[in-house]
Amino acid sequence: MTILTATVPAIQIDGVSKTYGATKALQDVSVSILPGQVHGLIGRNGAGKSTLLRMITGLETPDTGTVSFFGEAAPPASDPKAWQQRVACVYQRPSVFANLTIAENLFAGRLPTTGARVSWAKMQSEAERILDAWNIRLDPKLLLADAPIEERQMLTIAKALEAGTRIVLLDEPTVQLEGAAIRRLFDKVQELQEAGVTFVFVSHFLREVTAICDSATVLRDGKLLWSRTGDDIRSDDLVDALLAGQEQRRHRAENTAPALDARPAVQLRGATDREGAFTDVTLSVAPGELIAIGGVGGSGKYSVGEAIAGLRSLGSGEIVVAGDPIRTGDVKASQRAGIGFVPADRHKDGYVPQLSVAENMTMGVMDQLAPRGFFSPRAQTEMSRTLIADVALVPPDPRLAVSGLSGGNQQKVVLARALARSPRVLVLISPTAGVDIAAKDAIYALMLRALADGVAVILISDDVEELLVSPRVLIMREGRISSELADPTEEDIVRAIEGLE
Repeated sequence: MTILTATVPAIQIDGVSKTYGATKALQDVSVSILPGQVHGLIGRNGAGKSTLLRMITGLETPDTGTVSFFGEAAPPASDPKAWQQRVACVYQRPSVFANLTIAENLFAGRLPTTGARVSWAKMQSEAERILDAWNIRLDPKLLLADAPIEERQMLTIAKALEAGTRIVLLDEPTVQLEGAAIRRLFDKVQELQEAGVTFVFVSHFLREVTAICDSATVLRDGKLLWSRTGDDIRSDDLVDALLAGQEQRRHRAENTAPALDARPAVQLRGATDREGAFTDVTLSVAPGELIAIGGVGGSGKYSVGEAIAGLRSLGSGEIVVAGDPIRTGDVKASQRAGIGFVPADRHKDGYVPQLSVAENMTMGVMDQLAPRGFFSPRAQTEMSRTLIADVALVPPDPRLAVSGLSGGNQQKVVLARALARSPRVLVLISPTAGVDIAAKDAIYALMLRALADGVAVILISDDVEELLVSPRVLIMREGRISSELADPTEEDIVRAIEGLE
C-alpha cells in the first residue's frame, strides 16, 4: 500500500490528450490537485472541461498521458467499480433513481444484508444516521422524486463518501439552486474539505470560483492556459483568461428605433413556464429588431425560446404576436401566428435525416402544398428550389437526403424550413453551433436579411461571440431576466453571465 504524504496529489493528470475525429478536445494537459483542495475548473464552452471530467471519472481514456489518484495509477476503464471507489461526480441534475426512496438511493449497489437477505431495518436506521449527520430533514422512506434538488445533490455526495470515495467532482452544482441553498452547499463543501475530502468544482459563475476554490485551472481550446492557487485566483484574471485570444465578431446588427405607433411583433407579458423553467419573463421585440438572450445552462433561456415556438405551456402570463395572444404549448398555433423556429439540436429536433431536402424544408407548410387535401409534389419541388436559392444550399439538389449534407448545409435546411412560412418572428437557438466559419457567415447573413425584411429575431445562445451580433442582450439567471445590456462588449456580457456586473 502506498504511504501518502501531504505532497502526494489526490489527482495527478500528466500530459493527457484526446482527439475525436478532427477535433482536438484536449492537448497535453497536466494538472495537479492536492488532498483537501477545492480546485476550480474553468473554461468557455468547448474548452475541454467535460472531456477532462470524463477522464477523471473513467468514462474516457486519454489517447496519451496518464491519470493517477493518491500516487496510484487509475484503474482500467473495464473496472467501473474501482473508479466509483475513487471518485464521484455530482451534476447539476444529480444521477439518481427518482422512483426509489431516499434510503434505497443511499444504499443502491451495496444493500445491507443479514445472512442472505436484505436488511431493510438496517438500511432504514443507517439512512437515518446519514441524514442526521448531513442535517437533511427528510424521511428516508420519501421517494427521491419528491425531494428538493438541493437535497438530491447532498445525498449524492453523502452516498459517495459513505462508500469510501474521497474525491468529489461538482459539475455546475449551483445552476438549479437558489441563494440560500448555494450557501448551504458551500458550507458543507468547506466542512468536508477540512476533513480531507478533495473537490473539483466546475462553474460558469466566476464569483463562486473565487469564493470557494483555493486553486484553479483554466482551459482554452483544449489547452491548459494556467493553474494557480490562493490569492492568485482573482475575478479579473479569470475574465481576462476567458476572453483573451478570442476572434473579434464579424457581424453586428444595427437596430433602428421603431416608429412610435409601431405594434410589437412579439411580446412576453409576465410569462411563467408551467414546469418552472422560467418565471415572470417580460420582453418586447419590434418588427425588424434583434434581441439576444444569454445565460449559463439551466438559466431558462432555451425554455423561453421553446415557449414562444409552442413547445412549452405557460402557467401564467401570455405570449402576444402582432397584438394577439396565442395559445401556448401549441406548435401549430405558434406557426399560424407567424413564428419560425430553429431548435438548439438540429440532429435531434431540426430535421429527419432520411428525408430529402425538399421534404425537410417544406414539412411545416404542408397546408400550403395541399390546400384542398391533394398534395402537389410539383409545388413542393418549386417551393424547395426557391428556399434552396434563398439559403444558398450546397449542393442545390432538393432530392438529396439531408443526412448526406455537411453540418452547415444541414443547418441551412433547418433555417429554410423556419423561413418557409414567411414568419413575423424568428426564434433561433444556437444557430451556428457546430458549423464552420463559412456556414456561420451565411447563416448570419440570412438572419440580417430577415431583419431587413421586417422580421423580429430572437437569438438565444451560449456563445458570447454570437450574442454580440445583437446590440441588445438580455441575460437570464435562475429562470429570470437578471440584466439587459445595450451595445455590450464581450467583457460586459461575460461579467453579466457570471454575476460580476
